[in-house]
Amino acid sequence: MKRITLLSMDIQNFKGCTGRTIDFADKTKICGANATGKTTIFDAFTFLLFNRDSLGSADFDIRPLDADGKMIDNIEISVKARISVDDEEYELKKVQKQKWVKKRGTDAKEFQGNINEFEVNGYPKSQKEFKEFISEIVDEDVFNLITNPAAFNSLPWKKQRETLMEFVGNFSNVEIAETFGDKYAKLIPELKCAKTDDILKKYTKAKNSLNKDAVEIPARIDEVSKQLVIADIGALEVEKAAKEAELSKVEADLSSGNGKTGEINSKREEIMNLKFHLSEIQNEANRKLLDDSSSIREEVAKKREVAENLQRELSELRSSGRTVQAEYQAHENDVKRLLDEWKVEKAKTFPEFIPFEPLPDSATVCPTCGQELPEDVKKKNIADYEARKKAREDDYNKRKVDFETEHNKKLADITKAGSEAAKLRDEAKEKLETFGRSARVYEQKIEEAKRVYGEEKSKLDKIPKVADISNDAEYKATNEKISALEKEIAELSSVVSDNAELEAKKSILKDEIAEIAGKILAADNSKVKERIAELEAEQKEVGQKIANQEMMIDLVEDFIRTKMNMISEKINEMFKIVSFKLFDVQINGGIKETCECTVNGVPLSSLNNGHRIVAGLDIIHSLSNLYGVSCPIFVDNAESINDFNVPEMDAQMIYLTVTDDKKLKVAEG
Repeated sequence: MKRITLLSMDIQNFKGCTGRTIDFADKTKICGANATGKTTIFDAFTFLLFNRDSLGSADFDIRPLDADGKMIDNIEISVKARISVDDEEYELKKVQKQKWVKKRGTDAKEFQGNINEFEVNGYPKSQKEFKEFISEIVDEDVFNLITNPAAFNSLPWKKQRETLMEFVGNFSNVEIAETFGDKYAKLIPELKCAKTDDILKKYTKAKNSLNKDAVEIPARIDEVSKQLVIADIGALEVEKAAKEAELSKVEADLSSGNGKTGEINSKREEIMNLKFHLSEIQNEANRKLLDDSSSIREEVAKKREVAENLQRELSELRSSGRTVQAEYQAHENDVKRLLDEWKVEKAKTFPEFIPFEPLPDSATVCPTCGQELPEDVKKKNIADYEARKKAREDDYNKRKVDFETEHNKKLADITKAGSEAAKLRDEAKEKLETFGRSARVYEQKIEEAKRVYGEEKSKLDKIPKVADISNDAEYKATNEKISALEKEIAELSSVVSDNAELEAKKSILKDEIAEIAGKILAADNSKVKERIAELEAEQKEVGQKIANQEMMIDLVEDFIRTKMNMISEKINEMFKIVSFKLFDVQINGGIKETCECTVNGVPLSSLNNGHRIVAGLDIIHSLSNLYGVSCPIFVDNAESINDFNVPEMDAQMIYLTVTDDKKLKVAEG
């Protein structure tokens, strides 16, 4: 890993610092009251390297102010730093000067901007050359992230998430899916050409469209059913037969023209009565057939409704199961994370006490002449020594008690949180098992309901549209009588006489018979019933398509959850203190991307300043490993943290601490 260390800085006329040289150690403490210039040192370093302040802003004032708060002109601002990059040392310098130009014809000068001059190891460089030199040492964005504990968490959450994804590597959705064998085989062709969000949108849109059809089809069936013509076909047949009989009589009169018209009419009347009787036989058989068909059709509708209700209830049960599955996985992750946190916390120990140095000889003997000091001086020196010794022991004991108290509290809190998470996980698991059992029961019920519906539907399909009475004895006998009478009429009607009146009547009767035949034809519902059957088949097909869309939606969401868990575990393995919540499970079971930093399950925003700094240092440690470079870390408000909870950092540490000192103090350690 490349290691960059700040060895020294010389700052002249930068903001409130009129002139100061600072030597830095591996650990340096810069102390002072507010507004004494602690952050100015950090700003000067980032100004030198990247022309920005420590917060990353390029729009900030660096020129010092006079007593009235006005900028002081005509002075040079310079920052010089000596750094080491692994085993190489470099001296970097940046000077900013003002450019004043005398106006033509006057003695007045006009300010025309600032001029920056750059040096590397004493050699002048252009701004471009200087920038390229720095970029070869460290990328500016990386530098910002690994020098300031607050930098990463101040990024927008999408940028944070994008950075964290660098820990995972460039694995495509297809590569992830293929690691699970046949589980996501149906999804892989989709993943090759689209993102999971787009795939979800595709199948959700298709499902919504099909749901619309599923709602509309029953209404369409109802509308078509209204076209069923309810007519007494038997009565129409009788009326038609009567007209035909009358027509036959007219035709007989026209054909016979002799005195046997009365006998022929009598036989025709008998034929008409016999046909009435045939119609009654047919109507009675049709009514019985209709009654049988009606009861079976009602039974078919009931059985179909039972199957559809069971299928809908199973879909709702599975939807609830997906929500509980997400809850179970979240609680399981919490249990694992809390167990790891407990192990880390359990391993922490307070450092051993370093004994106080023995009473120096100078406390009792004069270091100059070697004679013993006066008794009162010796007593005072010894008392001061004992007081310092006791104060150090008391401070150590207090810090140790504080550490153990906080340590035990953390263990207790983690244990409690782990128990609660385990309880919630077990409850969710029990719910899942219950859902699974219920789903299997539903599947059996649905299978049985479909079987029963199929049997009833088969019965309905076997029933003919019109009753077959061809083998009825009474029907046969009546037809035979009609045939005999018609034969007799044919024998009697041997002569036809012209009669205009009979011809006109004959024409009228034919028209009336044609009209009745048209009514009988219109009363044929076979086309309407065929359309109803088509719509019912379409309804079944739409239901299957909806189930197919739901299956793909479930598969995509399951893949997203699987991928989510893999990514979350991989990323959180890189950190010792913080964890990142990268996905939210929504109420409907869907997945929403996010990025929230937590410590022991507590969001960063809810932590105190000290814990936020510690969290930021943990993030810097992992990012430094990721990018293969460590830079000086400037810890602002360092008074908020304790030595014992600062993680081990493979980087130079510069602590900016608020104290009561009126002037800035720099100390090693």
